[in-house]
Amino acid sequence: MNWEFRTFCNIITLMFRRSFKFSLIFAFFGLISCDRGKIIEINESRVPGSFSPDSELGLSFRDRVGITSSSSSPSETSNVPSKLSFFVKMVGPKALIDENKDNFDLFCETLKMGKGTPPFEWTKPDDWNNVQGTAMRIANFTFGPEKKGECYFTILQGGGELLANLNRWRGQMGLPDATLADAEALPSRQFLFGPGKYVEIEGSFKGFGANDGKEGYKMIGIIMPEFQIELPK
Repeated sequence: MNWEFRTFCNIITLMFRRSFKFSLIFAFFGLISCDRGKIIEINESRVPGSFSPDSELGLSFRDRVGITSSSSSPSETSNVPSKLSFFVKMVGPKALIDENKDNFDLFCETLKMGKGTPPFEWTKPDDWNNVQGTAMRIANFTFGPEKKGECYFTILQGGGELLANLNRWRGQMGLPDATLADAEALPSRQFLFGPGKYVEIEGSFKGFGANDGKEGYKMIGIIMPEFQIELPK
C-alpha cells in the first residue's frame, strides 16, 4: 500500500469519524427537544403565493411609466435627478361637473399602481366613456349626454411647480394669475402617492388650440407637483 493511498484512507476515516460524532450530537439534541408524548399530524398544505402586479419584462423605467424624452443622447438620459408631476383634471359645463363629483372621487380614490404600461389601474365610473389614451393622457374619459365633460390623468416629466401649474389651469379658464400664497392655501387632498392640492375654478374654458372660450364651464382637479426621483434611461 503506497503512501498516497494510505493518506487518502486516513482522510476518509477521519471525515467519517467526525461526521459520526456530529450525527450523534444532533440526534441527542433532537431527542431531548422533542415531546415524544405529543403527536402532531400535518393534514393541510399551502399553495405558494405570487407577487402582484406581475411585471412586464424588458422595459425601461421611462417606457413603463409612459415618459418620453426629447433628448436622443444616451448621456443625457442616464441616471440623473428628475422631477415628475402628476395631475388629474375634470372640466365641462358647470352643472355637469357638479353632477359628476362623486364619479371624480371614485376615480381618484381607486387610482393606484398596478399592471400594464404605464403601471396604473383604476375603477371607471359606470357613466363615463373610455377614450383612447395619448402621450399626455394615461387615463382618458368623456361623459355627459353630449360628451361635453372630460376627465384625464397625466404624468409630466419636469411638470413644474404648484403655482405655475395652477396659473396654467386658471389661464385655460380665462382667470388672472394666482399668487404663491393663493396656491399654498389650496386645500390638500390624498391622491396616488400622497397629498396633492385640490383646485376648483369656474370661467370661460379655452382648451389647447381653441380660439373661443366656452362660457359657464367648471374645472376641478388635483395637482401633485414635482416628485424628485432618480430617473434611469
